[in-house]
Amino acid sequence: MARASEVSVLSRRRALTGVGAAGLAAALATETSAAPAAAADPSGALPVLRPGQDWAKVLAVTPRVQLQPGAAYTLDAGVELPGGCLIVGNGATVSVADDTTPALTATARNAVTITGIRFLGRSADPVGTPQSTGHVAVALDRCTDVRVSDCDFRHWRGAGITVSGSASDDYFRYRVMLRHNTFHGCYFGVSITDRSEYSQLTGNSFTSCRLAIWNSSGNWTVNGNTVVGCHGAYYSYARTSPYGDLTSDNWNHGTLVGNTFNHSNGGAGRLWNTNAAFPIGGQSQDPGPGIVVDGVLPPTFSGNTLWYSDVTAAGLRGTRWVLSGSTLSNLTVNCAGEVPVLLAGTQSNGTANAPALVGNVKDVFAGLY
Repeated sequence: MARASEVSVLSRRRALTGVGAAGLAAALATETSAAPAAAADPSGALPVLRPGQDWAKVLAVTPRVQLQPGAAYTLDAGVELPGGCLIVGNGATVSVADDTTPALTATARNAVTITGIRFLGRSADPVGTPQSTGHVAVALDRCTDVRVSDCDFRHWRGAGITVSGSASDDYFRYRVMLRHNTFHGCYFGVSITDRSEYSQLTGNSFTSCRLAIWNSSGNWTVNGNTVVGCHGAYYSYARTSPYGDLTSDNWNHGTLVGNTFNHSNGGAGRLWNTNAAFPIGGQSQDPGPGIVVDGVLPPTFSGNTLWYSDVTAAGLRGTRWVLSGSTLSNLTVNCAGEVPVLLAGTQSNGTANAPALVGNVKDVFAGLY
């Protein structure tokens, strides 16, 4: 059966039957001057957005496209994605012109899917350089029903992905899914801020980032991720941040379950601990290695594996923060404030490598060992 585009072309050709040469030329000139569209794939698959085409113009006409397999694309400016957009990367590489330019952005859009793209921020390894906040691969603001999956994010001096929301939205229905992506050598891997809620960060891998995950928003499920050799593994603050403007929010109280956080303290190659300070609550600071939770109702913490990655808590809300059913080895757990951190059913690589407990921290099963 002919596709709609083929039927349209046939109809125009039939309408041209009997038209003089001058009329035919004029009609064809009108067709070629129309807005550009992605090239049709003879197999009947998604149209192909080719290198050199204007992304914004193509997506305005054809929001569902695929990239040319293995091709390289360089964007001179960020591309705002339309609602209903689908981009299948086929392993193509998307880069930007400089270290201040974003790649793809979406604001208040619905049903956006990005998959299979290699996002390369720059060729040179940026580890140890200061943050450049505009250098972001995918920036999502107030978007619903978004899927970013099976992509690689490498060498972004701002962040691989930023997600933000608004208290004025129906944030119970944001439904953002970030799944099975890899992040290497990014200042932030993922940033989640400003009432972006009820979404998932699942099955991703982070290596050699300044900070793998910033999550100050409430009700995110963060599970099944692997973080190795990142100076900061997971930060959650009740304060503003490079990508979060709210000074009051429904801070955290999400889920941090079944993740691996290893070697934030060292032992996995060069760490991004130079130029590691960035603005938190308006003050430039480096919170330190590993997991840092400050001023929030902390996330449910269970089934995580931590080696050589400290856990630091301060000014927690709620009754207590329980670290349960987890491996905690060769690290320090530190808590300041009235709300304690409790270890329940944790294990380590022998007594000599058990976690050092500093401040308001207690192992509730210590008497049973």
